[in-house]
Amino acid sequence: MILDDLHRFFGFRFPPLGGWAFRLCYRLFPNPCPVELFPGIRVDLKTTDDTQKATYWQGGRFEWPTCPLLERYCRPPVTRFFDIRSNYGFFSYFLLSRFPHLQVAAFEPNPETFEKLRQTRERNGLTRLDPQPVGVSDFEGEKHLYRGESDSGHSTFFRHPELPEKTAGAIPIRRFDRWLESRRISLPSSPEWVTKIDVEGSECGVLRGMATALQKKAFALLVVELNDFTLGLAGDTVADVRKLLTDHGYREIFPAELGYRRPKTANAFFVPA
Repeated sequence: MILDDLHRFFGFRFPPLGGWAFRLCYRLFPNPCPVELFPGIRVDLKTTDDTQKATYWQGGRFEWPTCPLLERYCRPPVTRFFDIRSNYGFFSYFLLSRFPHLQVAAFEPNPETFEKLRQTRERNGLTRLDPQPVGVSDFEGEKHLYRGESDSGHSTFFRHPELPEKTAGAIPIRRFDRWLESRRISLPSSPEWVTKIDVEGSECGVLRGMATALQKKAFALLVVELNDFTLGLAGDTVADVRKLLTDHGYREIFPAELGYRRPKTANAFFVPA
């Protein structure tokens, strides 16, 4: 496919050509469309899903500068990446394509999106990818997931004024610390893990459920979406997230400190204090 060849030529992304080129590109694509998302990793892109379209088009520019910061912090001695609400796996695939030593666990509660994640793992032989069909929070049980229709990235465990009332059904929920115990994954003696948390309002719940890992300073980097609107669905605030991480001994770093200018993301970045 010519467009896929161009995507590869430009470094597995398209140049910022504007909205007209973006729309034209997807008019030419079938749905679903088999593409090479990153070197050696092929996915069936759903061209009606906003998150999948944006990530394929922007590549490493998506949520800038999240990709280069993840790449910077996932070098050895970091051994594991936890992609909490991975969607179809964009950030997991990005890191798997770059770091042959890295083990990746991708948590995706949306059954439809998880199935795409599972199929992509099998199709590409991604033995270092461990997909998990569960949500992550501060309790063990089940909760209903409200699914985004045009954008799977908007799915949330809280009632949302822009999402349909129909849910994806009851989804299993795990505490991160309990999940580690169930998989017999020992906490590292120094910061050897990286995580990305983008859970449409459940960020505080996720952090409370990983309190032991946070206290042990297991993480070299935490990437957490800070969105007042989605956090408000759970009755939380951006300040609550920052306080949780500060109380556990993490400090926020800013992209400009590391030379990344003009960030285009709601993500915040935290490292051990």
